[in-house]
Amino acid sequence: MFRYALRRLLWSIPTLLATSLVLFLVTTLAPEPAAPVEHDPVTLDQFQQARRARFLDLPSFFNARPPDVRSRAGEALAHIASGDAERDAAARVLRHLGGAALPFVLPRLETLAPDGRRRVAVALAPLGERMGFTGGDARDLTEPDTAALFWTRFWENRALDFTRASANRAVERLIEHGSELRERDIVAVDTFALQALVRGMRTTGDRVALARLTRLARHAAERGPVIEPDATDEQARRAVADWREWWFVYSTDFVEIDGIERTLAVVSDTRFGKWLRRIASGELGVSAIDGEPIIQKLGARAPITLLVCALAILVSWSIAVPVGVVGAWRRGSGFDIATSAALFLVYATPTFAVAEVLRQATASWPTSGSRIVLAVASLAAGSVATLSRWQRTAMLDVLRQDFVRTAYAKGVPGWRVLVVHALRNALLPTVTLAATHLPVLLGGAMIVEEVFGLPGAGFETLRAIQSHDSAWLMAVLLAAAVSVTLGLVCSDIAYGLLDPRTRDLLGRRQGEPAP
Repeated sequence: MFRYALRRLLWSIPTLLATSLVLFLVTTLAPEPAAPVEHDPVTLDQFQQARRARFLDLPSFFNARPPDVRSRAGEALAHIASGDAERDAAARVLRHLGGAALPFVLPRLETLAPDGRRRVAVALAPLGERMGFTGGDARDLTEPDTAALFWTRFWENRALDFTRASANRAVERLIEHGSELRERDIVAVDTFALQALVRGMRTTGDRVALARLTRLARHAAERGPVIEPDATDEQARRAVADWREWWFVYSTDFVEIDGIERTLAVVSDTRFGKWLRRIASGELGVSAIDGEPIIQKLGARAPITLLVCALAILVSWSIAVPVGVVGAWRRGSGFDIATSAALFLVYATPTFAVAEVLRQATASWPTSGSRIVLAVASLAAGSVATLSRWQRTAMLDVLRQDFVRTAYAKGVPGWRVLVVHALRNALLPTVTLAATHLPVLLGGAMIVEEVFGLPGAGFETLRAIQSHDSAWLMAVLLAAAVSVTLGLVCSDIAYGLLDPRTRDLLGRRQGEPAP
């Protein structure tokens, strides 16, 4: 039985991959951000950031030329050197790339024509100011000849600082023993140190170190929160999550993709590839409502929803199966007629109406425990009506079978025929319905959590719909897909436990020899 259960779990993996593809296609249906009407640089940057946050700048499934800092810097350099109409936009790109672009820009200065070299050197002036070059030879980086000479000498003296090993060591020393001198060393390499800075935010919990790391990252990237030394745990968590999300979106602007990474980027640096990487790494982004990490919000909200749904399944089964069995056993009796009428009435009543009636009737029950009980009762009401009817129909069909009549003929007591012989076979259709009924319960949980004020995933989902928080909505859809898939696997395992013939059949279909 263990091998059978393991096999069913393994077969759920391709199902989840197919489900992730469907969910990804759902995201493509969302409208794209509105393009700016005027050619305002600020509005254009906001539009581009909105597109990049949703990876709309990437192809869907195949990226023949994955962009990285080398390609972006080279393109910006060409526009600035030629002085074409895109030079101003290219200068803004070069400022955004910052120090990470210098290893691909400064070595090429000498290869440019004099006019192009001067234009590129002047375009680097804002970057030089951000890197702290405000005195000495750099006091006038806006003068073409002076600026070109400065950047040439700078690269001759500081090229070794622009290596990954050097940047990593600088950040590690800063975390261990921070000082203003070490901060200036990181400022001098600018965005080249961003990868090490964001990695350091993940590995250290020291508030003073986090304050230094986030302050330096904000200085280089010109965005993002700073963690103060007296920040609360929640504030620190949200700030780190914000930086991690930003790095997930913009990391290719500051690192070079080469070798095997470039080969993998053909499929990973796409919209679907980013979607799968989010799922695999747990980096589900941050909420647009409060900036809280999605994975942590989901971890806090989902247990309430799963508890309500699990209790609703337990309650509905505990009631529906006996009612259906007794109704079939006493078909046409007063109990059968009364329960059929009552359950039809419950089935015809929407879940939100049942929840509202219960809320009004129990307005004096303010505790959270009582609200959970009422939410479970509201969800279970419709499930009881559906499951009991299925159970009654299945039981009636089994009671007509030859093996039941044979058991009676052998003198087996009626209760034993009912429970041991008939019920086990009659449960199979109900197990099927129960597994497919889980999505209905999850949808109903959104309603009852809103009615009773339970802070579950459904309650938060309605807020996300109002705020267009697509990150949360996709995370909830993914969690629901995983839950439903696991429910179907549990249904298959329950089939095997109830009916060994089914287990043997499924085993043979997957290559397992019949016993």
